[in-house]
Amino acid sequence: MNTLLEKNARLNLLGPPLKKLQHLTPVPVLVFAVIGWFIPGFWETGLFTLFSITVLCLAGVVREIMRLRILKQRLPAELYQQTVLKVGRASMIGYLVPIILFYAGMIFPQYSSVSFTLILFWVFAITVYVSRLNRVAKQLDPAFVTMREVEQYRKRG
Repeated sequence: MNTLLEKNARLNLLGPPLKKLQHLTPVPVLVFAVIGWFIPGFWETGLFTLFSITVLCLAGVVREIMRLRILKQRLPAELYQQTVLKVGRASMIGYLVPIILFYAGMIFPQYSSVSFTLILFWVFAITVYVSRLNRVAKQLDPAFVTMREVEQYRKRG
């Protein structure tokens, strides 16, 4: 019962600020898309894809940083380092590597297919790794809250 109360307290603490960020992230992408709609030849430049992928990945990094800062105050240092910090670092690296690979594909067009393939493999590998880290974190701390649980969180009331 204590674990359930702690998990609910963490969801109440993390839910609202991360939900705000999650809902505000698409706004600059949509504004850029609307502006680009009225500029002839805009879609052929590839700037929208470059901008939107960068914004969405960086929003994921900011979301992880917010989660780390909020939970650092709430958890004991050792538990924080063994669970939240490991998952957060892996997730942030998981968001940044595709940006680098995408830019490499844009800079060297002859290797764009290789870059795309590496992005697909990277996304698969980091997803499996973060899932494994989440499983280990749940064993160490039964009240551990994953990002999926935060995203599915709906405040009762």
